[in-house]
Amino acid sequence: MTVALRGHVTSMFQCSCLHCQKTSGGGHSSVILVPTEALLSTGTTKSYSRPADSGATFTRHFCPECSTTVYAKSSRAPSLCIVPVGLLAGQNNWFDPSQLIFAVTQPAWDLVHEVLPRHDAYRVDETR
Repeated sequence: MTVALRGHVTSMFQCSCLHCQKTSGGGHSSVILVPTEALLSTGTTKSYSRPADSGATFTRHFCPECSTTVYAKSSRAPSLCIVPVGLLAGQNNWFDPSQLIFAVTQPAWDLVHEVLPRHDAYRVDETR
């Protein structure tokens, strides 16, 4: 499987929801949002859907060979893909998160920079 991104990143943030903690194996996930058409992948993925706390359906798409999450989608924002920035390891030094969401479940041992704005859930004024 190969993955490429084209175009501009819509948003960069970190998420400390319990699902992201389980997926990342740490206290948060670092992700980017890109328009769906900006994500180019070859090969097939498997997916897992679950209800999100927001009422949306959240679907992770992962490699069937190694189980790496390739991208995720929320029914809240169907025109966007959520891509783990770690997928771009070695080529992601441009990552500059603008916020931490679900800070209410961030573990005390997870050291996220203190100047990063924190929100206890999704921000009300945006779809990301």
